[in-house]
Amino acid sequence: MQDRRAEPRILSDETGSITLDEHTEIACLVHDVSLGGVRITLPDATRVPSPFLLTAPPLDGIKLCHVVWRTDEMIGVQFR
Repeated sequence: MQDRRAEPRILSDETGSITLDEHTEIACLVHDVSLGGVRITLPDATRVPSPFLLTAPPLDGIKLCHVVWRTDEMIGVQFR
């Protein structure tokens, strides 16, 4: 099967943190990191708004993210 992604992905299983507001953070796992976005898994992806802030070791600093697709436990995001 041909990979049709626009950018190469780096496989990852690092822990990260989604910041919802100044008082609320949600732990997550970060996968498939690219220059333009990332795939995230967490127990309840429906709680995550768009946009949000993401912090994780494979990323260079804090990223502002926009949800592109979502399932109950996964989110695909684009960096802004």
